[in-house]
Amino acid sequence: MDWMVRPACKTDEHNVIEAIRFLCAELRAKPDLKLPLTASDVFQRIVYNTSIGAVFIAETTEGNLIGCITVSVQEVIFRGGPYALIQELWVHPEYRSLSVGATLVCSVEEFCRKHSLKRLEVCLPNESFVAFNKTHKFYGSVGFTDNGPYMAKMVSEY
Repeated sequence: MDWMVRPACKTDEHNVIEAIRFLCAELRAKPDLKLPLTASDVFQRIVYNTSIGAVFIAETTEGNLIGCITVSVQEVIFRGGPYALIQELWVHPEYRSLSVGATLVCSVEEFCRKHSLKRLEVCLPNESFVAFNKTHKFYGSVGFTDNGPYMAKMVSEY
């Protein structure tokens, strides 16, 4: 294995944000997609532990980013406490099917154990995403089970 996984640090900001931009561009089929300017602020809050969550990166022995995963912690009454939610998972196309994604998920599982989080969830992309079936199969292969539909709504400003 010529790569490793580690927690992200402040010097990883540019590479992580670019990786997540690639992820979003792939999911939406818009190669020129731009992330909000506040994406850097979110990264910094997570890395500096002012927001509950984590960012892990996979990098080659030469220091090239080949994958990343972000996780947040949600507090939910009906669950009786907190659980973890994978927000973003991206692996460079050349490293897919080489266990990079599975190793990143394992890092999140260790984060969960460290923080006494017994549940880990992920929201899948829209079924119209060209690689939806591969994504669904991947998460099943690392132990996730179907958990019902997911919907979203943008809240308008006053």
